[in-house]
Amino acid sequence: MNDPWRGGRADRIVGEVRFLLGLVLCSCAAADPGLRVADPAHAPTAPEIDRADLTFRARDGLMLYAQSWRPHGEPRGVLVIHHGLADHSDRYAPFAEKLAKAGYAVWAFDMRGHGRSAGPRVVIDRIDDMLDDLDAFVALVREREPNRPIVIWGHSLGGLAVALDAIERQPAVAGIVLAAPGIAFDAPALQAAAVRFVAPIAPNAKLLDTPHDKFSKLPDVVAEMDRDPLIHQPPGPARTARAAIDGVARVWAHPERLVVPLLVVHGTADQVTAPSGSRDLVARAGGGDRTLRLYDGLYHDVFHNPGGDRVADDVKAWLDAHTGGPAVAFPAPPAGKLAGDRPPRVLAVELDARGEHSDADDGATAGLRLRFAAGSTLAYTGGLDLRGGYFHRGLYEADAHVLGLAVRGGAAIASLTAGIGAGGVRGAGATHVPVELAVEAPLGPTRVLVRGGLGWRLGGTKYAGDAGIADEATALAGIRFGRDLHYWNAVRAGSGPFLALTYRNLGGTDVFGIAIGGELWGGN
Repeated sequence: MNDPWRGGRADRIVGEVRFLLGLVLCSCAAADPGLRVADPAHAPTAPEIDRADLTFRARDGLMLYAQSWRPHGEPRGVLVIHHGLADHSDRYAPFAEKLAKAGYAVWAFDMRGHGRSAGPRVVIDRIDDMLDDLDAFVALVREREPNRPIVIWGHSLGGLAVALDAIERQPAVAGIVLAAPGIAFDAPALQAAAVRFVAPIAPNAKLLDTPHDKFSKLPDVVAEMDRDPLIHQPPGPARTARAAIDGVARVWAHPERLVVPLLVVHGTADQVTAPSGSRDLVARAGGGDRTLRLYDGLYHDVFHNPGGDRVADDVKAWLDAHTGGPAVAFPAPPAGKLAGDRPPRVLAVELDARGEHSDADDGATAGLRLRFAAGSTLAYTGGLDLRGGYFHRGLYEADAHVLGLAVRGGAAIASLTAGIGAGGVRGAGATHVPVELAVEAPLGPTRVLVRGGLGWRLGGTKYAGDAGIADEATALAGIRFGRDLHYWNAVRAGSGPFLALTYRNLGGTDVFGIAIGGELWGGN
């Protein structure tokens, strides 16, 4: 094989390479069925309870549906219910009737895009839309139930909205109850970065799945959810996931501002939201009246599981204590690890397109870079680099970094890795040993990327020139735009486009380049 740097300048210069990341995903938003008050019919209500339908207009004009269950006499207090995904207010009827028989007025509304409310199905563009809807409904209830203590209940995504509303807007209520709130997830930290990365590119991508068999252990409940005409069955859009993940970051930015009386109930077997997040929120909330109740073996929908009656009884006892009744003492939650308590990990994914120039040739390539680290302050690290395109000839490069050590401090990480590689300008069968030193750290609204590497030839065509202490040398300095945000527990994550300057010395030939692409980074 001829020496790759003795062939002279290429006959033609590659002027443009278009880097395409295709997402074969539906880009159509679900239709808006409009307001549906009476269809399908409601289940019969006990004669000692007054149930009523009502509608109200959201701040942006969308019509939302609500209903109430009230005792015949004067209620001792009021519970406002905010449901979550794959849910609607009708499913709270048994709980509402239980409380109404105990003297409470219960009011519940269907989220925009859910149940009987209007709006494209499961579409939430901003978490503040949910907070605005909740505030409007609480104001309506306050007018209908003057001078009565109000407690707000929120489940799952509704729990996220209720928690964030209590933190940022601090409504004058007697307390809040959060059930399996959507403030933490037993998932890699990179999940948060991926949601924020995908949503602007494909806002209607169907990535927000809510498997019904994760909500309840009871087959009848799962089957009922599967055929419920008020539950939107397909996955929700990326824009809704983005709104939720933005809300999660805002909850954990200032949990100490949650000062109202707080009860959080969560099943330990929940596979949708992480009970560790509920534990941490109760620990970090700023009020003195805060209680965590964990239920062994319960799935996500705490009422529709074996043992759900126990949850309802505990919530009623807590409500009694916060509406003038006797104090209630719950046992301390068991200590130990909960779902969501993940070992310290870092994962980064980078895609880029690169144009390069040397005195011998010009070219363009596209690459994929994967890096992971396992450990806290000192961590094992490794990764994979793949690159293909044109430089002097069509080429590919593949480097496996199998040995490495990283030093971590918050969202900053410095790593030294080594491994074995194949391909490159010396030919498809060439092999080499790559070593890389890399440093990444957040800097304001950006993330700084700095890397340097050396490579030693093992096999394949020799370079004609001399690179010094090694056959190859590489360097990259760039910035990824997009702030790293704090999420649940110790999770930090960020994503965004990046721009970098690159340099390679290949057998004494200098190669300069510019790289553009996107990076996802997540660590806990």
